[in-house]
Amino acid sequence: MADKKGARVKKSFRGSFRQKSLPRGKDRIPGKEGEIMTIAKRPVVTLAVTTPVLEALKMMVKEGFRRMPVVDPGTKKLLGIVTVTDVINYMGGGVKFQIIQRKYNGNFYKAINEPIGSIMTSDVISIRTTAKIHEAMEVMKKHRIGGLPVTDENDRVIAIVTEQDIVRFFSEKIKGTKVAELMSRDVVMESPETPIIDIERKMIQKRFRRLPIVSDGKFIGMATIRSLLRFFGTNQVFRHLQSGNIDQVLQTPVIEVTMKEFPTINPEADVSEAARLMQEKRRGSIPVLENSMLVGIITERDFFKIIDINR
Repeated sequence: MADKKGARVKKSFRGSFRQKSLPRGKDRIPGKEGEIMTIAKRPVVTLAVTTPVLEALKMMVKEGFRRMPVVDPGTKKLLGIVTVTDVINYMGGGVKFQIIQRKYNGNFYKAINEPIGSIMTSDVISIRTTAKIHEAMEVMKKHRIGGLPVTDENDRVIAIVTEQDIVRFFSEKIKGTKVAELMSRDVVMESPETPIIDIERKMIQKRFRRLPIVSDGKFIGMATIRSLLRFFGTNQVFRHLQSGNIDQVLQTPVIEVTMKEFPTINPEADVSEAARLMQEKRRGSIPVLENSMLVGIITERDFFKIIDINR
């Protein structure tokens, strides 16, 4: 959501967490579960490669999933991953929208039943069940992704681990740093009148998962990739898709999908308060306000800067 990070963190986290009992490097025993499995979610809900896009969309909306591994129905081996961003890309935000135009001549009602395999990310990044937490963190930071499927030595999906899981694990130790030291300051914002199609495109192009909506400099709420997904899953929008009239849907002002009851925080607050709010409200980010004006944003990934489990 911000192109550049703001002030550098002046304090670094030195938790008491240690890995003394965990096998390291070549000493690991093949097949034995590693540290990552203490925080990963399992069993994990997966999709078959033939699952229709519409079914995947509804499941993501109902369960609140940001991402779902796609597997071979027989072997359960990992074939890819589909995220809410992939679905929004397909619904008009990016290059995957071309599938609808080329294959279905713009007919969304038919296109919504396209197999999920057509829009999933095939070159999926995953991590083994024998991995450590800090290895997952490094992969997430390097590839700018919020979650990883966890696979066994046969590439079968066993679990999934997210930024949220990592932050929750270290939440009691994240303290002693002001939000202002960690937040992004160069925040990209949008006005309430901006059409949804423009929001989609910006999210896809910039790899944003959320965009603050402001009016006269004051924060109104947050448009997120998940709030867009919920919008496309409503009965009202689905009726438009049935008639093929997607243009009207894509021109809807973003205020219609903006989450207005969104938690905020002051820049002088401790980051532990931001972590608590994210967990309590189930949000991946918190806007930072000063006198009702948006001055920054702090995300789950920002906490990685002060989590250092190598010391």
